Amino acid sequence: MKTILMSFLLALVLLTPALAQRTVSATEIIDKINRKQTVSYENVTITGDLDLTSLANRREVRDGNWRGESEEYLSTVEVPLTFRNCRFDGKFLAYRSEEGRFMKISNRVYNADFNEAVTIENCTFSDDAAFKYSAFRQQAQFTGNTFRNEALFKYTKFNSAADFSGSNFRGYADFKYTKFDEQALFAKAHFDRSADFKYTKFDEGVTFKSARFDGNADFKYVHFPRQTNLDDVAFNGGTDFKYTTLNGRRFSLDR
Repeated sequence: MKTILMSFLLALVLLTPALAQRTVSATEIIDKINRKQTVSYENVTITGDLDLTSLANRREVRDGNWRGESEEYLSTVEVPLTFRNCRFDGKFLAYRSEEGRFMKISNRVYNADFNEAVTIENCTFSDDAAFKYSAFRQQAQFTGNTFRNEALFKYTKFNSAADFSGSNFRGYADFKYTKFDEQALFAKAHFDRSADFKYTKFDEGVTFKSARFDGNADFKYVHFPRQTNLDDVAFNGGTDFKYTTLNGRRFSLDR
């Protein structure tokens, strides 16, 4: 019995450092970005809100005024980001806003752009993921992820290829006014609730092959280019394809 107990205690001592390494604070990641160190994590849980809008290089890009224009501040992530098989327990913020206070009418808007490649693969976003107005200047890979709350990509600009294949959007998926300069991939993506692609621009083609929309799917005013793949897409909720075109011709699911 004593031997078994000693073996158990020894195993526990050896296991404790490994368990400790599975949790990383958002602050640690922010510190790495500010030191311009490459960020790469696998099989860890990130605790706290990962707020990329308040980096050391944050600068004001527009003054607010009494007419209601927002003050705007921009941070820039200058290193590659890689997260594989991770869990974000807090919010993932590349966008946030603050209401105007006291007699000041204007709001404050904080954003983050990404100059290097972003790879977030097979991860879980437990809270909101906000990338509104962000610019991804290199490849952006969001494959196999689970977005439990809102996935906010409204007005986001992808200058290179963007891949959301196999991701599960359990909350509201907002891609309204998003711009994809190169190929966009949503193959086998699953949208549990509303998916808003209204006014989205797909310049070099998009694939929704085998994607599933269980809630409302809004593609109003979208102009699908010739290199568009909608094979085996399942629309199980309401749809809106008003003013939508495919290769310059009016698009309808009935065709």
